[in-house]
Amino acid sequence: MLQRPRSRTALLWPVLAVVLPWAWFPLRDHLGPVGDVLAIVLPVWVVGAVLVLALLVLSRRRLRLLPGIVSLLLVGTVAVLAPWRPAPTGPVDPAGAVRIASANITDTAGDPVHLLRDPADVTVISENAFPVHRRFVDAYRYAVYGGERGTGGVGVYSRYPMQVLEGDGPDLPGVRVRVEAPVPFTLYALHVPRPWITDRGYEVTPVEHHRIMVALAEQVAAEPGPVVLTGDLNTTDRGRDYRVMTAVLTDAVRDTWQAPTSITTWRLLLLRIDHVFVGPGWCGDDPAQVLLPGSDHDAVAATVGPCAPG
Repeated sequence: MLQRPRSRTALLWPVLAVVLPWAWFPLRDHLGPVGDVLAIVLPVWVVGAVLVLALLVLSRRRLRLLPGIVSLLLVGTVAVLAPWRPAPTGPVDPAGAVRIASANITDTAGDPVHLLRDPADVTVISENAFPVHRRFVDAYRYAVYGGERGTGGVGVYSRYPMQVLEGDGPDLPGVRVRVEAPVPFTLYALHVPRPWITDRGYEVTPVEHHRIMVALAEQVAAEPGPVVLTGDLNTTDRGRDYRVMTAVLTDAVRDTWQAPTSITTWRLLLLRIDHVFVGPGWCGDDPAQVLLPGSDHDAVAATVGPCAPG
């Protein structure tokens, strides 16, 4: 007996199942706050969807869904890993090199022992409690402390003299300072509120978080000289707010493969939310993630400065 040819519709569904997941990349920035939330929880919803579809295949023997399942899993993998892959900026000129570290200590829960063992030239501390501040004051000559200077709980510690240019405000969740390094630069030391639900509700909505990041990007782009922006930005590197920032700045830690910096409560979301960015003409070398025992973050560090000639 001759078999009936498969209808075009029957062939169309498997093709759509393979192609549609890849629409995430051209559409994600057009989805607004919905896309922002989906980017944050992307590993969880992709794995959940894959498991549901796999159970459907096993229970009902719908093998035509298998290519779509593989496609969805590949999309999730690429979306998570692509911003972690190395994207070297080129070498830093040793004459202007500055080692920058950024850490969310989680008030007094975290121990900065590994940061203090070999202190960077400039260290930015988010959620900076007074006992932690005292430990960094002992290690640095210059300090701007959030508990005293209106910096939104952010502390800045430096081997070089500093001048506060702007304190905490609606569009600046931290402090803006002038650092008199071998090549002076403007430093944005930040702790941007979380754009997702905690046990106390939203710190800011995804809409407000996006507004803050756009305002920061516009302000940084208008800086007349070298600029470094660092801190706990609560901005996943697979989200549109990261791309807003990298449209005007360079991610200085991507000289090697990167990994999540949110390491406890939100571990399953694979979030890299602590960043070091540099402005045009500057590069980043020797990135590192530093353990902060007791904190829910890893610290990040990089050597930054003018790009080496040639």
